[in-house]
Amino acid sequence: MKQAAVFAITGVLAGSLAGVAQQAAPQPAVPYTYQGTVHSVQAKTGTLELITGVGHALRLVRMSVPTGVRVAGTAAAGASGGVMGVQPGDVVRVVCHRAGGRLVADKVEKLEPTR
Repeated sequence: MKQAAVFAITGVLAGSLAGVAQQAAPQPAVPYTYQGTVHSVQAKTGTLELITGVGHALRLVRMSVPTGVRVAGTAAAGASGGVMGVQPGDVVRVVCHRAGGRLVADKVEKLEPTR
């Protein structure tokens, strides 16, 4: 009877440790998608600020855009790298991820405004 109890406890502990090991494994970066109007562009720091919102709630979202990220959407924007392809007032969709507590853009797409 003692042997069965020891095996049961050992099995529970082994299962718990396996669960902890799985949780400790690094998780892939979760992508975030923001769509909004460009509020400001800082070319020196590679920073882009978007005004986003739902309903009456507006939010200012700041993210960094690495120099290797191209702006898609227009021929002129696609030719330049980083944040230089957009300017305040442009409507964009940005796919980004969190790194070091900051948002980092993976893809920037300039959208045509709807009238």
